[in-house]
Amino acid sequence: MSTFQGTPQSLKILAFSQKAWFISLILAQVVFVAYLSLGYGITSFSGELSEMNRFNNSAHVTGDSVGNSMYALHVLLAIIMILGGSLQLISGQRTHFKTFHRYNGRLFVLLACTISIAGMYLIFVRGTVGNAFMHTLTVFSGAVVLVSSTFAVLAARRRNIALHQIWAIRLFLAANGVLFFRLMIYAWFMVFGPLGVNTKDFTGPTVVVVTILSYVFPLLFAELIRHARKSKQPWLIYTTTSLLLLFTAIFLIGLFGITLGSWYPLVFK
Repeated sequence: MSTFQGTPQSLKILAFSQKAWFISLILAQVVFVAYLSLGYGITSFSGELSEMNRFNNSAHVTGDSVGNSMYALHVLLAIIMILGGSLQLISGQRTHFKTFHRYNGRLFVLLACTISIAGMYLIFVRGTVGNAFMHTLTVFSGAVVLVSSTFAVLAARRRNIALHQIWAIRLFLAANGVLFFRLMIYAWFMVFGPLGVNTKDFTGPTVVVVTILSYVFPLLFAELIRHARKSKQPWLIYTTTSLLLLFTAIFLIGLFGITLGSWYPLVFK
């Protein structure tokens, strides 16, 4: 807070909105991890790998041992990565548990890069729902993970903490792009139904906009927040705060929708 140059009241509201958004994301991650663990995890350990296809119809392909391994790696490592990444952003953890922060960060980088490479392999080899634009931005997000990981590690080794944090946030946002997409598309379904979405092949203008909001906008918005912190203009701080609160509401609505409409029925049907 001492680095903020805006008015005290506006900065307090900005800090509150950041915490509210982060809490909504943590809640979504907990539910998402529970879904992955109960769904894919139990299915994997049961030996009935073909049952994964009820969660994703291209999860298991008979005879494609490499692709199946990549998919399992992509999903199961995400269970470990998701919450570990959020812990890195908690200031108290960075201050009082420096050793844990250092090793957890290394693990997060390793997992995020592995998951991204596996995900890009699956897109190129197996394909997925959506059109080429959606696939391109998904691959872009994976590339951002790899680049951000590299620069975050280099900055940490050089003891440039400020630069390290900037790249670490970019890494965190890119690594959570898939979750952002799920939350936002289901928030849209909850409010507007399938408007702008071709449910047969999962294309349409809504899918394009949500894809941009999931994989590109968070990176730009992080820069806006950083600029707002340094700004002396209250209007910019309040605008940023309003957007944070809007996305908090979107995440919570999307979480409610995807949990009741997809995750819970798939796991417990």
